[in-house]
Amino acid sequence: MGNRKYDEIYCSVNEDPAAYVRCLSNASADKDKSIPFFTDRCNAEDEGAYISFNGQTHHVRREAQQPHRYVRYAGTYEGNGVVVRILPTRLIKRYVDESDPHDVRVRYAVDVFIQYGNETARIAAIYDDQR
Repeated sequence: MGNRKYDEIYCSVNEDPAAYVRCLSNASADKDKSIPFFTDRCNAEDEGAYISFNGQTHHVRREAQQPHRYVRYAGTYEGNGVVVRILPTRLIKRYVDESDPHDVRVRYAVDVFIQYGNETARIAAIYDDQR
């Protein structure tokens, strides 16, 4: 149950009880299963990124491509037999710092596709670069 408490915290953002239960059902009670997590560990882009699922963390590197204007993680990452594609789908909110109009922060709906072996999972997620 190593990641179960984190899965419960992650799922608790669902105010609808049915959505909370559905979220937890997608996170297995098996100790080797958890909700996937993607990070670049403190903005160290040159080191790649890390995705954790099924109790393991995989190091992935961004494939060369044109970056998205606002969603910094958008793109394709590969490594350790894992392919991760992050596709922005819809702008939810745009924040502009009143003291610096060039400082734009966004909240975007994104689809995250994770391919490992012959399995592919799609996760609807939120990208939020607010501080």
